[in-house]
Amino acid sequence: MDIKNLQQGAKARIKSTGQIVEIKRVSDHGFSIVRFRTGGDYMVLNERLEAAAVETVKH
Repeated sequence: MDIKNLQQGAKARIKSTGQIVEIKRVSDHGFSIVRFRTGGDYMVLNERLEAAAVETVKH
């Protein structure tokens, strides 16, 4: 994935699982540190992430 589409603090989707994660840090070396909703920070290759357009729910 192009690093320009990934920004610190933004949401991203893991391509293989569809899970939404928060991007904590983006590296110039091809990986990002992401935080899962259930907790924990992990390194994930940028090519396995896609920018997520999270829809807001209006009540």
